[in-house]
Amino acid sequence: MTDIPNTEYITINKDDVFVGGKPVTRYRGQKIGWIGDVRDYFAGIQKLNPNVVELHVLSSATCGEYAETGNPSAEHGPNAWCRVKLNDGRIGSWVFYSTYGSAAACANDCAVVCASYVRRAAAFRSVVFGIQNPELEKLKMVDLSKLVGQNQLNGYEIVVRKIAETQQIKR
Repeated sequence: MTDIPNTEYITINKDDVFVGGKPVTRYRGQKIGWIGDVRDYFAGIQKLNPNVVELHVLSSATCGEYAETGNPSAEHGPNAWCRVKLNDGRIGSWVFYSTYGSAAACANDCAVVCASYVRRAAAFRSVVFGIQNPELEKLKMVDLSKLVGQNQLNGYEIVVRKIAETQQIKR
């Protein structure tokens, strides 16, 4: 994971919006847009996952793929990244959101847009939170070929069949 100092990214928590541990309204020379909404979105994020204590948002020169983890640089640029810090001290991976038309536009908008997407877009949020469904993880360890056909489990009938390779969902 990239070690980026907190002076290079925005930290949003229940108390306010910070850069380098100091409350701010500007980031990388730009006004942080819709800062009231940023605070509201963070409160919504905490309702979805009370273990989240901070949301970090970064304007970086490093590009990525939407909703994919990566290693952004601390160098200012047009690419928005975010991650969370949990109450047990763990810090999630940086997750790429989008590329803006300019570094200035990214610095202005990245906090509100990333916070909004973490709050309202479940697929994006699951990557940022690093959430894994434990039941699906258990299934990955089962040799499903041994279950082909009809099976009963806890009063439910379960049908397992092999699908064509071209129809399989990427995991």
